[in-house]
Formats: sequence, structure tokens, C-alpha cells
Amino acid sequence: MGAFDLTIGGLFLGCSINLYLYGLVFNQYLTYKTSKFDDRIWLRVLVAILFVVDTSQTAVSFYAVWYFLVENYTNPSVLNNVVWMLPFCCVTTAISALGVQSFLITRLYRFTRRFRLYIALIVAAVVAFVCGTIACIQCGIIFDATKLGPVIPLATVWTVTLASVDIIITVTLSKELWRRKTGLPATNTIIHRCIRASIQSGLFSSVFALANIAGFFFWNNTYVYLIFGWPSGRIYSNSLLYTLVARKEHAEIANRTVEIQLTQSFPFSSYP
Repeated sequence: MGAFDLTIGGLFLGCSINLYLYGLVFNQYLTYKTSKFDDRIWLRVLVAILFVVDTSQTAVSFYAVWYFLVENYTNPSVLNNVVWMLPFCCVTTAISALGVQSFLITRLYRFTRRFRLYIALIVAAVVAFVCGTIACIQCGIIFDATKLGPVIPLATVWTVTLASVDIIITVTLSKELWRRKTGLPATNTIIHRCIRASIQSGLFSSVFALANIAGFFFWNNTYVYLIFGWPSGRIYSNSLLYTLVARKEHAEIANRTVEIQLTQSFPFSSYP
């Protein structure tokens, strides 16, 4: 293993994965904007805020790579410093997670009407945001990347709480959707797509969150954790935008099924 595999290597891989996921976010954001959904103002504002956060985080992560690989190419000791770009990107992840989880929790409440579960999940999401923000700020204050041990407990609470909320949302929402299955093929197809999207988004966000804290715990004096930490916010944004954009496809499936049923009931083509 090379001398910079766990530092420059982690930085480069994290930035590359983050860029790829930002491309997906950008594409879905354009699809959302051009689809003319009649969403409430708070939801449109949330989508716009997340897009700004994702764009700024991606730009700052690029500058971080430039800072380490170009500006300080002959100064490897700078790798021991927690420069401002690293805490900034972590804070943006906390913001993205809070916004998306709040939306998903609210949607879950509309399905289940379980008020206590709603309050518990909202509190957990806020606790995760506060812990994550404080942990990121503490990293910037400590500055020395080799002395981040005191931040590990708070960072652990942040990521474990994030993963727990994601898993609870995924399991509860999937069970509720499964209960709503009907005998109609179109409805069942849409429900299956929603369940699959919920499981995929919850699984990816949970895995990245736990891998992030594992990298930070075992290699806290390196940048291995950035491989999973930087892209985490884009995973949350992608899960929200996919949920919103998929409504257009679901409507087309429902309409196409109705047209097929009408054609079968009234086979106009058989008449001369």
C-alpha cells in the first residue's frame, strides 16, 4: 500500500463517487422542474434548498481536492490538518439528511397516522442533525487530524441515529405499502416500485452512514471516511427526488392500464 492511499486515495474516491451521484441529482432535479408538478410551496423550497446544498458541497469538495493535490502538492504535512472544506461538507450532509428524513417521516405519518412514531422519528432526526453539526464543528476546531479521538462518540451517535431512522422508515413504510396491495395489476405494480425504491434508498443511506463512522473510527487520522461521508448527502437527495419524479411514471402506468381495460371492454377495432 502506498504512502498516500488512505489519505489522497480516500479524498479522490470520495470526490469521484460524490460527483457521480451529483450528476444523478442534477438530472432528477431538471426532470422535476420540467415536469410541472403542482406541489406545495414548502416542498418546492425544500427541493431547491437541497439542490443548492448539493451543488455547493460538490464545488467545495472539488476545491478540497485541488487544495491538497495542487496548491499543497509539495507540502504533504497539510494532510494532517482538518481544513475548513472537510467540516463544511460534513455539515451539508447533516442538512440534507434532516431535510429528506423530515419529508419521509411526514409521508410515513400520512400513511400510518401513528403520532407517537412520528414525534419519535422527528426528534431522532433532529438529534442526529445536532450531533452531526457539532461533531463537524469540533473537527474544524481541533484542526489536527491525528487528534480527532474525542469527536468519535458524537460522530457515532450521529451516524447510528441516521441509520436507525432510515431503517425504521424503510421497514414501516414497506409494511404499510404491502398492506395496501389490491387485486389491480397497475396498483400492485406501483406499490412494488414504491417498496423497492424505499428499500434501496434506506439500504444505501444506512450502509454509507455506518461505513462512514467505521472509517472514522478505525482510520480517524486518514481520509478513508470521506469515501462514504462525502456522497452520503447526495444519496438522501437522490432518494427524495426519485420519490417525487416517479409520480409521473406511476401516473402513466395507471393511465395505460385504464386504456387497456377500456379497449378490452369496448373493442372498437373489431367494428368495420
